[in-house]
Parts: sequence; C-alpha cells; structure tokens
Amino acid sequence: MIVVAGSVSVPPENSEVFMAAAADVSAASRTLDGNIDYCISMQAPGVFRFLEIWETEEAMMAQFAGSHFGAFQGAVSELGMAGMDGKKYEVSSVGPLFG
Repeated sequence: MIVVAGSVSVPPENSEVFMAAAADVSAASRTLDGNIDYCISMQAPGVFRFLEIWETEEAMMAQFAGSHFGAFQGAVSELGMAGMDGKKYEVSSVGPLFG
C-alpha cells in the first residue's frame, strides 16, 4: 500500500479556483483501479492538505497518465503555486487503530 500526504500553498485569492480543480481531480482519482482514498482539503485560505491511498505503486503512477490529472495540472499551473511538500510512504501492514 502507498500513502501520499502533504501540503500545497497558493495565493489566498486563488483558493476557490484551486479547490474547484482539486474537487475534480479527487473525484476522478477515486474512480481509478487501485485507489483506496484521495482527498484534498483547505486548511486555511491558500493552504491545502492532500492524502492519497493506493493499493500499489503502479496504481499511484497510473493516475499521472490520466486526462483528469493533466486537466488539474493545467488548471493550477497559473495560480502561482507558492510551495508543495509531499511524501510517499510504503505501508507494509494495516490494522485497527484501537485493538
């Protein structure tokens, strides 16, 4: 299992446009084979957190070839992205939080 988590920053005045593009890419990515979860949320104006969970590395990489991901990149490329920090985690086991 692959978990991708991080944050993205854009100028606060571009928050609504970024969130609209994020909603589209999230919805499309959740329909892909191998996707367990995909979400992007606004933490503050201009500051977004993302979390993706994939069954395999191959499934995660396949999303980048999709037209939905290209549309997302095109939509956000002109928003003045101020920064992005993302990490990929390879998970070897999963169990209940309590117990």
